[in-house]
Amino acid sequence: MRVVGQVRVDMKPVKQIMARLGIHARGDVQRFHTANVLRRIQKYMPYRTGATIHLMVAQSPVGDPFIHVDVPYARMLYYGKVMVDPVTHAAGFLTENGWRSRRGVKKVKSNRDIQYDKSKNPRAGPFWDRRLTAAEGAAMSAELQDYVRRRARP
Repeated sequence: MRVVGQVRVDMKPVKQIMARLGIHARGDVQRFHTANVLRRIQKYMPYRTGATIHLMVAQSPVGDPFIHVDVPYARMLYYGKVMVDPVTHAAGFLTENGWRSRRGVKKVKSNRDIQYDKSKNPRAGPFWDRRLTAAEGAAMSAELQDYVRRRARP
């Protein structure tokens, strides 16, 4: 094989380029993407009173690369399975003061699916992040690429 010419690539280190573009865990690009996901994912979450969504927004501060849903029932809603008492195999019991569970008992996942109320969020269901990615992943990716492209210009 014969070499016809030479090519010289003169560029800055990749880490330096990424830092300039804001591509790191707490950079501008991550903040943009997290805010975009936070805004969009709400359509895929169950919404009866809005408490879970409002708490998620309040617990996910600007600049944090994670979205937090720190409520006791979030795992149940996310996985879409009714959580039951491991002894009674019931989600709870009705008292004169409403539904209650045995105090101090960690519930386990059952095989029963949650019946989501879809009157306010028709797309609500389990695995909100996966639903969002399947439905709007291409659009989010394009928006993120556009954001990075705009930042790359001097």
